[in-house]
Amino acid sequence: MISSKEFRFGVNMVVPHARDEWVGKCRRAEELGYDVIGVADHLGTAPPFPALVLAAENTRRVRLNTFVLNAAFYNPTLLAREVAGTDLFVAGRLELGLGAGYVREEFDTAGIPFGSGGSRVTHLERTVRTLRRLFDDPEYLPRPAQAGVPHFKQVAAALD
Repeated sequence: MISSKEFRFGVNMVVPHARDEWVGKCRRAEELGYDVIGVADHLGTAPPFPALVLAAENTRRVRLNTFVLNAAFYNPTLLAREVAGTDLFVAGRLELGLGAGYVREEFDTAGIPFGSGGSRVTHLERTVRTLRRLFDDPEYLPRPAQAGVPHFKQVAAALD
């Protein structure tokens, strides 16, 4: 488990349209000594979870994070499956970042109501509580490779 007091260097990257380019960028980030590779969640870019699995297949030590998932785009229960499955496939190197979403045009393109800031934060809170409940349930499948997802429990605790 990563201590919140450790200082790490990360790089947040846009996934290019070609597989080989992405693989090369990930390998280069690790060669340069980065500790974390982050992938954004925006329409018009590659989906974050497959990109992180591909990054894991082509690196050995870097942590992999979602820099920052738009929680409004996800059903909390289905997101839990994606997070747990991805953590399993990246051998416990996943770090989860979640946000309320802010790009109105992406909501419009996806056909999802933009809603007020308060309603988006309420959905984010419901998402965090759902993930926490499911990951704390020993019967929940698929199981993440790690006990919970780093940084996620710290955020969830702040909502209590």
